[in-house]
Amino acid sequence: MFRKLSALLSAALATTAISTSAQAESLEVSTTVGFESRYLFRGVQFAETSFQPAINLSYGNFYMSAWLNLPIGDDDLVVTPGGEELDLVAGYSFPVSSIVTADIGVTYYTFPDLASGFFDLYEEDGDGLGANTIEPYVGLSFDIPLSPSIYVYHDFNFDTTTFQANASYSVPIAEKTSFDLGGYIGYVIDDTGGTDYVYGTASADISYAISDNGSFYTGIRYGGSDLPGGSVIDDSIAGTTKSSAVWWGVGFNASF
Repeated sequence: MFRKLSALLSAALATTAISTSAQAESLEVSTTVGFESRYLFRGVQFAETSFQPAINLSYGNFYMSAWLNLPIGDDDLVVTPGGEELDLVAGYSFPVSSIVTADIGVTYYTFPDLASGFFDLYEEDGDGLGANTIEPYVGLSFDIPLSPSIYVYHDFNFDTTTFQANASYSVPIAEKTSFDLGGYIGYVIDDTGGTDYVYGTASADISYAISDNGSFYTGIRYGGSDLPGGSVIDDSIAGTTKSSAVWWGVGFNASF
């Protein structure tokens, strides 16, 4: 999902193959331009209203993607410095059987609005200036009803291990329109002895195809976690928190 696996729960990205006679493989390119009224990652709110563009490239079994979160408005700086986020992903997926696909990759999380350089990694016992982190992952996806998948992530810098299960289902409701449901649940283990917690999100979108290579989507989401004290910022000015929230999103998917 890349970046985020959670991004998979919005509309599916449309792709197109650009083939050349000299290559047996094909290059696939897709983009998403999204707007979300909250940005939650693994049940924790990082920003309020946010613009979220992404680009995805794949060639054969290899893929790369870049995902950006840009908070809209000054309140997000009160919520969490670091609401601006750029995630770079590279991975390799391959079939294990007729219904199982394996996926291995790594995500580099960067936070442009923090006082750290692009290559400054977080160090628990360091000078506190580094904020970026590296997280490899492995996963299995199953070509069966609900399209389930399960992933394991390990963040070496923050020393956390995350297990996440995902599912989705799409119902055609007209020639160009579908009702898309998605959800995931995860468990974060803090290997440093911190707080372990459960998180989850569910989404429901209406998608409308404007062409073979482009579609709009809009929908509602619900998510949060069981972190003590709440993980979702309710009012950034008052500083109040709660454990879950409802928000909405709209976006456009395209392929080239």
